[in-house]
Amino acid sequence: MDKRIVICCDGTGNELNRTMSNVLKFYRILEKNTQQQVLYTPGVGTLGLDNPWQRFKQQCRLLLGLGTGYGLDNDVLKAYDFLCQNWHEGDKIYLLGFSRGAYTVRVLAALIETIGIIAPEQSNLAEYGLTAYKKASGDGVATAPDDGLEDAWLFGRIAGGRPARIEFIGVWDTVSSVIVPHRDCLLPKIQTLRFTRTNKAVKCFRQAISIDERRRMFRLNRWIDPQPYRPIPYRKESEIAQDIQQVWFAGVHADVGGGYPESESGLSKYPLIWMLEEAQKAGLTYDEETRRTISMGGKMRLGGEIFVPPDATGILHRSLKGLWWILEFIPKNKRWREWRTSRPAFLGRYLPLGEPRAIPAGSLIHASVRERMAKDPLYRPINLHDAYPFTDDIGSEP
Repeated sequence: MDKRIVICCDGTGNELNRTMSNVLKFYRILEKNTQQQVLYTPGVGTLGLDNPWQRFKQQCRLLLGLGTGYGLDNDVLKAYDFLCQNWHEGDKIYLLGFSRGAYTVRVLAALIETIGIIAPEQSNLAEYGLTAYKKASGDGVATAPDDGLEDAWLFGRIAGGRPARIEFIGVWDTVSSVIVPHRDCLLPKIQTLRFTRTNKAVKCFRQAISIDERRRMFRLNRWIDPQPYRPIPYRKESEIAQDIQQVWFAGVHADVGGGYPESESGLSKYPLIWMLEEAQKAGLTYDEETRRTISMGGKMRLGGEIFVPPDATGILHRSLKGLWWILEFIPKNKRWREWRTSRPAFLGRYLPLGEPRAIPAGSLIHASVRERMAKDPLYRPINLHDAYPFTDDIGSEP
């Protein structure tokens, strides 16, 4: 009987402790049985260690991961091996991730599209397949030139890669690019990997996005909309419209993806509830008691953990501080400028100084944002105006 395989990848710095991200909460809510097999991979953190030195090292790892893709290969290969060992034709694949973990699952989906899923007995070769795929990098768009893809395709054929489709990708606030080797350059370049912004193997894509994040190292990695889904590999005539929805939520990066103490997590419950509802429509099943307690607030029957309910006027954290603020004074190439109304450039560079994210025309804003604006007259994001459409759902109990 066909089964569902779910892979949950957390962001760098998120870990198994009391400050749970939405990925970890999602993992806890999922049913886990033979028909729904689940893998959770934590971010590169310091499990069980909570002191100033360890927190400083964790922030350095986070900065290195965001700036260079450090640790990405291991995260992708761990998830890919899980698929190699458990996936059979007809099984449905679901990928969830936050922050750098969101980029991890998008790279994983791209790797599947490029080389397929190789047989379990060949999984030791997966690292070579990932290297071949990364050499074929471009701007993250599937329509980019096919330079280098021949090597990746050849690897897939030799290793017996089985074509597979991705039923659902659900991500919270994707960030990160990676260092990629190039044949024509002595030094590698930092780029967005191929098929991480468009991917015809993906049936349904959902992304929860932060309105208020301003750090330069947390630039949003958008999914291109619209784009096609090809349910039958290698048959262009089978293409239909991909099911895409990207919704903007109030709060900074971890207000959307979670990770602050539970008592300060009322705002992050809206993107969690939204993602739970969207993934359920795509076929995932949950432990309903755990779902109600974690997402809507209450006390766990076993263990006594307390979870707060959704709160549209909950704490909106300030992420642009300390080391992150210092980085805003490093000149940035103007080609990457998002906010066009200020920040003058000199010699092709400018100081970002906490520039807002640009919200494209027609973007969908979650209705909890409207509720916050109605109840808090001080909440008026500079990048949000009245012309954007809002969703109808503000996180009512499923």
